Formats: sequence, C-alpha cells, structure tokens
Amino acid sequence: MTYLLDANVVSYFLQVRRENDLAAAASKTPCAIVDEVRLELENDQLRGTRFVKWLPTSNVRVISIAVGSEADIVLSRLQLAVTTTRGKGERASIALAATDAGLIFTGMDKGGMWIALRELWSPGERLLALPGFLRRLVDAHVMTGEAAEDVMRQSKQVVPTWWPDWRAGS
Repeated sequence: MTYLLDANVVSYFLQVRRENDLAAAASKTPCAIVDEVRLELENDQLRGTRFVKWLPTSNVRVISIAVGSEADIVLSRLQLAVTTTRGKGERASIALAATDAGLIFTGMDKGGMWIALRELWSPGERLLALPGFLRRLVDAHVMTGEAAEDVMRQSKQVVPTWWPDWRAGS
C-alpha cells in the first residue's frame, strides 16, 4: 500500500520545515504524489524552490497518469465541471487512487475529501485524512510525535477526538 499524498499534505510539511521528516518516513513507508501535484508544489510562490530541491532526495515517488489510461478517463470526467486548474492535483490523485487499489488517497482539503468519498468505491482502504496519516507514521516509528504535532498545528484542521489521548500516550 502506498500513500498518495495531496499537495496540501506535502505543503504542511514544507510550511513547518519538516519535509526531511516526511522524506525519512517515506524511506520506510511508501509515499507518492501524482505528477499534477508535483507541478502545483513546484509552482508554489513561497515553497516551490525548496520543494524542487527536496523532491529528488525525498523518497516520494512521482506517478504520471498515462494518456488514455483508465485514470486519465476518470480524471477527464472529474475535470468536466472545473474551469480552472485549481484542484487538478487532488482530482488527478483521486482518479489515480480510484483506478489503482494499491494507493490510498491522503489529503485534508474538504472539497477534495468529499470528491474522494464519492469516487473511491472499490474494496479496501482508499482514503485517509492527515491526522490518521500522521498517527500511522508515528506509530510505525518512522516519524516523531513532535513532527506530527508541528504538521497538524500548521494544517489548522480540527484535531480528532483521539488526538490528545494518543499524543499524551506516545
């Protein structure tokens, strides 16, 4: 199983300068981004240069969607109602996860998560939010709890009910 990371997940690590923690985790826990997410992160005005330098050493695999593939067809359908390129990375990630049972879409964008809930129907775990991803990395001893705290704080997302007890016990 490979965690297919949405741009916002990687961006949270970059924002708190914890990208090396993600790279270390990805050396032991398979992580990937779709090519469209790579482009979004490269074009980020604040963190793009750092991302470009970090990616080749990150252990995070970049996956391209082949033209005419099943994922490409799903992506085309997801893009029908979109008039901007905003959200293309998450839609590409969802399309790829929808057509590859070995990928778990990992995100935290509310709109993207709702799209993923509608699209990811096949058996197996298909969708994971940022807090669950961070917990898995810490519980697998491939990331520190402090790094997870920093990333979660940066995300400004609602902390799950289990987070304080889990953090107190780890």
